Amino acid sequence: MLSQLLFECLSEEIPSRMQNSSAAQVKSYITNAFSKNNVKFASIEVYVTARRIALFIDGISALELKDSNNEIKGPRVNAPKSAIEGFLRKNRKGEEDLLIRKVNDEDFYFIKRESCLFNINGFLKNQLEEMLKNFSWPKSMRWSERKERWVRPIKNILCILNDEIIPISFAGVTACNVTYGHRFLSGDAVLTVKTPKDYFELLEKNNVILQLDKRKQFILDQINKFTKEENLQLEKNDYLLNELAGLIEWPIVLFGKVKSSELPKEVILSIINTQQKYLALSDGQKISHFVTVVNVNNNEVVKGHERILEARLADAQFLISQDKKENLDYYVKKLSSISFHASLGSVEEKVKRIIALSKYIAIFIPHASLIKVERAAYLAKADLATLIVKEFPGLQGVMSGYYASYFQEDKEVVEAITEHYKPIGSDQECPKSPTAIAVAIADKMDSLVGLIAAGEKISGSYDQFGLRRMTIGIIRTILENNLHIPIRLLIDKSVSLCSRLLLNKNITPVDKPSEKQISELVFKFCLERFKIILKNRNIRQDVVDSILYKVDINDLLKAEKQTVILDRYLSTKEGEQVLSTYKRASNMMSKVRKSDGTTYNASYSKKFLIEDEEIALSNCAIAACKNIKQAIENNDFNTALDELARFAPFINQFMDSVKINCDSNELRINRLSLLANVVSTFHLVAEFNLIQVKQLINAQAI
Repeated sequence: MLSQLLFECLSEEIPSRMQNSSAAQVKSYITNAFSKNNVKFASIEVYVTARRIALFIDGISALELKDSNNEIKGPRVNAPKSAIEGFLRKNRKGEEDLLIRKVNDEDFYFIKRESCLFNINGFLKNQLEEMLKNFSWPKSMRWSERKERWVRPIKNILCILNDEIIPISFAGVTACNVTYGHRFLSGDAVLTVKTPKDYFELLEKNNVILQLDKRKQFILDQINKFTKEENLQLEKNDYLLNELAGLIEWPIVLFGKVKSSELPKEVILSIINTQQKYLALSDGQKISHFVTVVNVNNNEVVKGHERILEARLADAQFLISQDKKENLDYYVKKLSSISFHASLGSVEEKVKRIIALSKYIAIFIPHASLIKVERAAYLAKADLATLIVKEFPGLQGVMSGYYASYFQEDKEVVEAITEHYKPIGSDQECPKSPTAIAVAIADKMDSLVGLIAAGEKISGSYDQFGLRRMTIGIIRTILENNLHIPIRLLIDKSVSLCSRLLLNKNITPVDKPSEKQISELVFKFCLERFKIILKNRNIRQDVVDSILYKVDINDLLKAEKQTVILDRYLSTKEGEQVLSTYKRASNMMSKVRKSDGTTYNASYSKKFLIEDEEIALSNCAIAACKNIKQAIENNDFNTALDELARFAPFINQFMDSVKINCDSNELRINRLSLLANVVSTFHLVAEFNLIQVKQLINAQAI
């Protein structure tokens, strides 16, 4: 018989930001506990709302769980009689029940244990109580005189296996088979849960939606109905939608009006989303309504929210009007009093580095104007000294762009200032204009290099300064704009600019790495992120490694294109043949190197070429080497691969027809050197020895 378990811990409000992690923790703990104790189940689901954590496990094989140890070990056969009698008495057995078993060449008495059912009730009680005792919350509390801790005071615990109560006890609360519905819409009505499967319908009838996705859809359905009627659209904000769905067990959506305002859309969105935790509705350009989620429908609630929002917008309008009294050059001068990092000086010093670095980057960007780049870099951080950004830090960059437009700066300069933080997320577009590209890359590279030079490190998932995000932003901007920017030179330039500043700081020589060490650290960090980007595009990792093996890799765009082309090429019949030919030659050289204890260089003598096949191979190798180098220099990787395809038959003919391990030592060495030359020609294209043959990959998958 398969059993169902239902567990619910009802408490005061669980913060929305802690709900997902708590659900994952419950699922992980219980799954591991069941696995360790060989308890089978069909499915496990964990639900978290603002007031409860619920666990539902279906298909528990309770009746099939026998105690695995069906014999009890006793004393040695030659033990004193009193010890044997005591063993029998303890287990309520007679001498006729004794069995003799050998253990490490010694005879011991055993008796059979009566087969008994695994005590699933006791097991569940112990595991759930242990989980509650050891639960890890980012913040927890004690209440009343209890020593136990939980995120908020616990009000009720429900725990039943089928229709039987499991009497869990925690924080002075003992489990029962009752629960409660929505705090306001259902009141204090006691809901008796007869069996686990009744629980979900019972809660929904009492205004509780357990599933997060259903609550989100419940909110969206109400919003979609309103937007359709009013011809509006929702300003997408998945993070806030998740948060709102976690605040209320039965979300009632209310719509309020946003009074006409001259504020930039980004400012209104920041106030609505960040300060007020509302979703925003617009006609595509102007924000006209906000959305809030409440427990109880009340028109007065909407009016109250509208008044609060109106006051917030008025405050923002006042701050902007005060900021406009001074031009952006005034705010740039004030950046000297704002610290960027303890080891990296003020924001003013950072601006100077960004100007120098962005002008350097502009050299590699077609149609970039050094004058526009310099002006955009100079003004990019000006808003950090403004009143509005001090109040709303999330508007950095946006407000500099807004004020630059107000003071009639060049349009491309305004765009560059506004976009220089982009891309912030993986879905956000990269800057596109030449000026914006230069300033965006310079800003991120300066921060990346400076913070790594200052000793800031990433530990696991902890990335306080967003170094991963910045690096991916740099790489994406380069790739998506088809730019051949030498990454090593860019890093070296940035390191040089930062080092001038660090030399003036109180850092001991022992603590301060050399410029070369910093450059290498940053380059390796960038290369790792580059590999991840390529991996996310489903490019084989061994193919990526074969291209990036070249230690002098400097052009990321070139490397990306080569990996894409090579990955696609190796999936063709021609590509498989080229790789197979390389492996044949390379494997032979490896065997000879092991047997001879020496590595053969790629220099051979034409005077020792006797057979037609080796002469033909030599001529082809010389031509292929020249053509491949030229093709790669011209960024024509397809032609380089075509050269290998033309080259491959000559290699196979040579290896099929010519006896390489011949009697003449001179001929043997020369032929092996020719083969080494062949292998090195392949390596002009990629490090093919790092690439697995397709059949091996398939075998491993099977």
